[in-house]
Amino acid sequence: MCKECWERIAKADDTEFLDSLELTHAERTVLEELYKHGETRIVEILELQGKALHDAILELSEELLIDIGELGKVLLSVQSGDLFTVQFEQAVYDAFTPMYHLAGESELTVLNTNKTWSTKNKAASRFAKNLKKLVPDMNGTSADVMTRAFQKAIKEGKTPSERALLVREISAAAAKGDAGPFNMERAITVSRTMSTAAANGGKMEGWKQSEVVTGKKWRSSKGDRTRKTHRKANGQVQPLNKPFEVGKSKLMFPGDPSGHAEEIIRCRCTMQSVME
Repeated sequence: MCKECWERIAKADDTEFLDSLELTHAERTVLEELYKHGETRIVEILELQGKALHDAILELSEELLIDIGELGKVLLSVQSGDLFTVQFEQAVYDAFTPMYHLAGESELTVLNTNKTWSTKNKAASRFAKNLKKLVPDMNGTSADVMTRAFQKAIKEGKTPSERALLVREISAAAAKGDAGPFNMERAITVSRTMSTAAANGGKMEGWKQSEVVTGKKWRSSKGDRTRKTHRKANGQVQPLNKPFEVGKSKLMFPGDPSGHAEEIIRCRCTMQSVME
């Protein structure tokens, strides 16, 4: 799918999700900017990752280019580097932690004006750690996608030279963000997952700090792309300190980074407060 198509899908998703948060105009404007910044930062990191992989592939001889074992070693070497670990983790933290604080502070301000949101509370630290725990899985997925692409290229090539050429072509496309795990689709997947987690995680902590909210109600996103498990969870009510039961997962909020990947990746659901 073209880059412009994915951008339109992302914009539609963001609009629907932002509508569900019931923000003031000022809050929404800020959050939209945070969304844009987060996606841009992830795109930058993915582009650098693709280029790093391509540079490493260029150093291999034709003989090694058609050896999936050697290609695997290159992937592991690049993946264990600073760009795939420290820098990616920091990019995720810098891009999406502000969303968490904005959502939490916004909820707390409305619910209890006598309370002051703290950016150094323990819950925020726990959330940041959980957010960072997703990074290895994301990078693991990137490596898996590239391995399958290289395997396919080697299988489709008739001669050693043809196989090596196909591997180089895939590597070059990855460096440009045109294929594999470094393209626009991948950036949107990462950004949507993280932003949903940050917005809902912050909301729930704001509710807790307000000492007014006692429960929470799951609100599924609309559309054919919503998971069956999430549609089934729509309307489910749980006490504030108890998780939602979604499929086989227990999620404290939509996008909870401590949950299973199949229930949080590209989730667009939200929740509303319940007060007795």
